Amino acid sequence: MISLLAILHYFFAAVVDGLDKFLMSKRKIQPVAYTFWSVVTGLGILVAWPWVFERISLGSIGLDLLSGALFSLALYVFLKALSEGEVSRVIPFVFGLVPVFDLLIAKVIGHNPLLAKEISAMFLLVPGALIISFRAHFWGKHVLLKVFSAFLWSANFALWQFVASQGNTFNHFMYNRVGAAAVLVLLLIIPAFKLAVFKKEPETKKKGTISLFLLKQVLGGANMIFFSWLIVAGKIPLINSLQGFRYVFLFIGALFLSKKLKHLLEEEISNKILIQKICGLFLIVLGTLVLFL
Repeated sequence: MISLLAILHYFFAAVVDGLDKFLMSKRKIQPVAYTFWSVVTGLGILVAWPWVFERISLGSIGLDLLSGALFSLALYVFLKALSEGEVSRVIPFVFGLVPVFDLLIAKVIGHNPLLAKEISAMFLLVPGALIISFRAHFWGKHVLLKVFSAFLWSANFALWQFVASQGNTFNHFMYNRVGAAAVLVLLLIIPAFKLAVFKKEPETKKKGTISLFLLKQVLGGANMIFFSWLIVAGKIPLINSLQGFRYVFLFIGALFLSKKLKHLLEEEISNKILIQKICGLFLIVLGTLVLFL
């Protein structure tokens, strides 16, 4: 039952990924503005804080706020990469490499030595990410941006795991959300940043955009809460091992939309590219299974 619910979670995660790409590419919302409003409107969750609040040390608060700021940076770099690439290439590439950086960071900070299955998984995840993203002029700024995004997500997860390991996790999460929003609000003192956030778009592009964005926020927020429950109710390795379904849903959705509804999503489609993406997806899914099962 938990496995089926985890697959459902990854389906909605893929839907949110697609909405992110659509809003940035078709509604022309810049990654800076998209990051700002995604994080700031997410502060609505603070209404639940009185029910989870507890006193913690100033040091813990500082680390919570720092982890929130790192989250905002990771989100911006990820959205920048997503806005410049195909959703069915970017998502598997970035989150296929995240476990690799997880292992390397754990090794650097001296948690555990790399196990044989972890090394085996790296030899599947890295080639899979490279294959699914490979194209002409591959070694450019965009691939470096995606690698940097994977590193930032991994570093963010590692810091969050450290700061939230003591006390009420949801209380730490509230401070984390404050830190994520605070750093972006402070950046408004920079004129170029403020202009990018509040830049007005033509009415034709704005029609329905706010409603769609709020729908994405509600869906993404509910899915995050759903995932938090899954982590408590199920086994983390099992849930993580099913991440490949997210990539499969993205691939199928992108394939359908690019053929039937090109005005919603445009991706390169040819027999050669399809084979390339399928091979890359296979290695990433296999590597994820090896790592977590």
